[in-house]
Amino acid sequence: MFKAAIRVNKLTTIAQLRGAALHAQRHDETGKARVRKDAEPGFGLAWSKAENDRDYLAAFKAHKTELGAGERKGAPLCLQAICVVSPEWVEKAGSLHDPDNPRNRQLFDQAKAWAEGWGGKGSVIATRLDLDEKGGAVVDVLISPVRESRGKPVISTNKALRELKETTGERNEYSALQTSWADWSRKHLDPEIVRGTRKEITQRQHLSPETYGAVMDKARESVRAPSQGLWEAIRDTDLSERDTEALSDFLMLKGEIARHKDQGRSYEPPEGALELHRVGGDSQTDPWPLIRAVRSGAERVFEAAHGFGMGLQANMGDGYETGREFFPSLSDRMHLAAVVAKCGAFCARIEAAVKNMLRPDGIQIEDRMCWPQEAPEEVERHEMNLGLTAPAVRQEPSAERDTDFTDRSSEERDRGLSHGR
Repeated sequence: MFKAAIRVNKLTTIAQLRGAALHAQRHDETGKARVRKDAEPGFGLAWSKAENDRDYLAAFKAHKTELGAGERKGAPLCLQAICVVSPEWVEKAGSLHDPDNPRNRQLFDQAKAWAEGWGGKGSVIATRLDLDEKGGAVVDVLISPVRESRGKPVISTNKALRELKETTGERNEYSALQTSWADWSRKHLDPEIVRGTRKEITQRQHLSPETYGAVMDKARESVRAPSQGLWEAIRDTDLSERDTEALSDFLMLKGEIARHKDQGRSYEPPEGALELHRVGGDSQTDPWPLIRAVRSGAERVFEAAHGFGMGLQANMGDGYETGREFFPSLSDRMHLAAVVAKCGAFCARIEAAVKNMLRPDGIQIEDRMCWPQEAPEEVERHEMNLGLTAPAVRQEPSAERDTDFTDRSSEERDRGLSHGR
């Protein structure tokens, strides 16, 4: 299986176009530094609307003349799309740095075709596939879409991106570009190519050569084999304490998703610091330290999911759209929603169970009186949506049964609900 990924930068000034051209021609120090040993600087595949294939300013001027297009003040002149596929895909047909490798040529041609597929015919002003660096399988495409405004042709990257967003059904520009490039690559390059790791769109209006190189490296990382790319990215990245905690929470949630996929209805929330059967005390004991200790594992999952926009409330009735940015797979979002609901239901059961153990009067409270009260219904809904259980015909309890906490809680304890499944 191979991956496709993309990074995007908006160029808004002539100076930025000129800087991009200097980097492409290896006239800047950073560009020179990226050339691998014994390689010819600027070696690779390139095309533009100018006589010099790497003169982006001249290509932009030729583009405007060809289409008779004007500009909007302060609006982007073009998009710089860094289109990537797994280097292993290119290497299947030969050397990664061979211009005669048919897959290098195919990638180069299809990146331009993809951009004009949504940007419009003639919207690409230049393309480049560098073969002088250590890496490969990366095509730079400069796209300057033209749309009609008040009867005149005007460069409009924003309108083109809005159209693409509507076509793909994605919520933001970057996701639309990422999905579109992956779909195009799968159709025109190889059916085994899948979408690479989702990342945030670059918010900079211009990438310095240094940052540009880092962005290209990050793009390559997202299409590496997971065992190599993941560990190397973590190893080589300087993480703040906050970033480390976020990464830890994310990996924990990925683990719980995998566990729920494997165990289904048998899934149990992670263990807490204290087992329920070891809880002891009397009516004078504060129940909350004990409650938190027993359900600490479930609470951590519950709170981590909330931090990634996948809390219990967020998962209610949204068609599993919440959390796409971090969990692009619908299956992952559905299983995580079930995990969150089950951890929530466990939290409610433990609160009721511990409080009931410490009550001297024998009056018991029910799970449904404890937080989060909506969790049991959500467990049932998610399990039905995942095909783990069939819809059941539920009978409404009588008014007498609703107020008989002792009988109801005894029945639940007999079924093991007060102590977890």
